Amino acid sequence: MVFVLAIVLIALALSIWIVIPGPTPFLFGLSVATTELWPVIALLDLIALVLTLHFVRGRMRFAAIAACVVAIICSLVPLDAYLVRGPHVPLSAFITDARDPSVSVTTHRLPGMLVFAPQIPAKGPVIVAIYGGAWERGSTHTDRALNEILASWGYVVFAIDYRHAPQARWPAQRDDVLAGIAAARAAAPSFGGDPARVVLIGHSSGAQLAMIAGSEERLHLRAIVTYESPVDLILGYEFPSQPDIIHIRSILAGLCGGTPAEKPACYRSASPRYVVHKGMPPVFMIAAGRDHVVDVRFEHLLRDELRKDGVAVTYLELPWADHAFEAAYFGFHNRIAMWYLRPFLARATAQTL
Repeated sequence: MVFVLAIVLIALALSIWIVIPGPTPFLFGLSVATTELWPVIALLDLIALVLTLHFVRGRMRFAAIAACVVAIICSLVPLDAYLVRGPHVPLSAFITDARDPSVSVTTHRLPGMLVFAPQIPAKGPVIVAIYGGAWERGSTHTDRALNEILASWGYVVFAIDYRHAPQARWPAQRDDVLAGIAAARAAAPSFGGDPARVVLIGHSSGAQLAMIAGSEERLHLRAIVTYESPVDLILGYEFPSQPDIIHIRSILAGLCGGTPAEKPACYRSASPRYVVHKGMPPVFMIAAGRDHVVDVRFEHLLRDELRKDGVAVTYLELPWADHAFEAAYFGFHNRIAMWYLRPFLARATAQTL
């Protein structure tokens, strides 16, 4: 019976983090992981309930059953949100691997970047991938699994690096990304990539960098894809999320070298909201509906600013996803995102538009 009660407690503890955002980086990571793996957690909850009904007796029986029921309710919240709000995808999106098994992917290291390419070159479109990490951490390996999936779709993916704050202040990160895009274009033919068809993809702070770089008209990009992009660094500083898991004010001060009052030009030039303009390439914004790092309402602002400027925006909001959900590349919400991302990329990078 002790073993069964231990399973019940573990199931309840994991399920609770699906509905409660972790107040520390470790617990936040746990809440993101349990949310994305809710079917596994729900199965564990059901197993715990069955074991309780068969083996637990006495005064603990009612408490254990109640704990299992609460755990099951918590674990099904992402499903409920999805069924009520969408977006909807076919069942096959959840039960098949997003990776194309017929395409072998090779990995190559170049100065300042990692290249993922189909083994058989086919002059495919180029994706420049920019990792996230609050401008302070991360590497070209950060989104490796996702980049390999993109390469299996026929894209040549260049995961580029950039200097980190606070050792390097803004706009060092932007300048490094622009240099990385140029280097990726130059190297693309060597890996079967078409330098005339380039898409930027960024995650979190990498999404901010993708939007800032994408505002450069001289780049002639086909599209920009953002996952949970910071939008307005001034608003981010003034209205940090609760709980403030990453201590955003400290991070932004490290990026700009001071507060918005002290470094207004930095905060403004690093805010996608203020640099987007008419004539930008199509943008696919992927937002986490309960993002506890980047307020999803700020992403609404960016979406509306882009549309007001006449930029074609595809906006996908995943109702129970939290920040960095895509780190669990095989998780529930990322499978939805990938199902929508693949046709968007195919349209944006078609030979003739």
